[in-house]
Amino acid sequence: MKKKILIGCSAFLLLCVATVGVLAFLLFHRVEGQYFDANGVRIHYTVEGKGDPVILVHGLAANADLNWRRPGVTAALRRNFQVIMFDCRGHGLSDRPTEPEQYGMELVNDVIRLMDHLAIEKAHIAGYSMGGFIVLKLLETHPQRFQSAAICSAGWKRPDDDRPLPNPYQPPPPEAASRDALNAGMPAMIPAFAARRGPVHVVRNWVGDKINSRTAMKALKKSAEMIAIPEEVLRNNTVPAICFIGDRDGFLPYARDLHRVMAQLELVVLPGVNHLTAPLQPAFRRGLRDFFIRHRMSEKEKMPPAARLERDERLQMCAILDMER
Repeated sequence: MKKKILIGCSAFLLLCVATVGVLAFLLFHRVEGQYFDANGVRIHYTVEGKGDPVILVHGLAANADLNWRRPGVTAALRRNFQVIMFDCRGHGLSDRPTEPEQYGMELVNDVIRLMDHLAIEKAHIAGYSMGGFIVLKLLETHPQRFQSAAICSAGWKRPDDDRPLPNPYQPPPPEAASRDALNAGMPAMIPAFAARRGPVHVVRNWVGDKINSRTAMKALKKSAEMIAIPEEVLRNNTVPAICFIGDRDGFLPYARDLHRVMAQLELVVLPGVNHLTAPLQPAFRRGLRDFFIRHRMSEKEKMPPAARLERDERLQMCAILDMER
């Protein structure tokens, strides 16, 4: 009897050790790629696959692998596209400045710097949570650089609204059909998220503290207001866009507000999905891939500006010679 108990305990211990090992690998193992200089900050990135370039921007306190590779999004996209992922400054293998002025618009500008570094004139782009807000700002500042855009598990917050964003890990109340209903009665304050925190948020923050610098995260959050988007910019948007969000995501009211005001935007609400689990859903991965496929670039759009100009001049010259004949 004692032998059976000992064998059972040993098997359970081995299972626990194996489980911890797998979780540690998933959370902390990184696929190391290359680095480039982004105005004095070293940024880590990877490039894989062939086709139209797709840039993936991860969420707060995550990294490119944790947000995109581990859930299978990278594998789903690289069959049809050239997938470019990077660790935002303050995250992962990239440098981690501690000054608030090193974030805000610098997070947005890093995407353009990476595209310039890779000589990419135009790309598709997807951003998750914090990355979704960065993508929205890019559509304001550099719309001509993007063929299509996916805003995932994010939404729109009015620049004049100084109330906190809700905890994205808490499902919105059933009656919260919009941002105003959700925030009704909440005191004016500027923290990044409301104070209410559930166990999932606590565990997620613990993981975030292990893979990132808490000082860098605080500096980033202080600069969040710098990437707010005016309503008229959204109403005048010309880039085809889509928003994926779970119906149990605390940002859902903000996604609905975004859909209400933003031109050229589709909204896809994933049933039974929360802020943490959207990338794990086949419907999310399939929907993201199919959206980018629908908006693939023409051969003309893939050509760099200098090559397009040279080709157009050559065609124009041929047309003139044909007319003279």
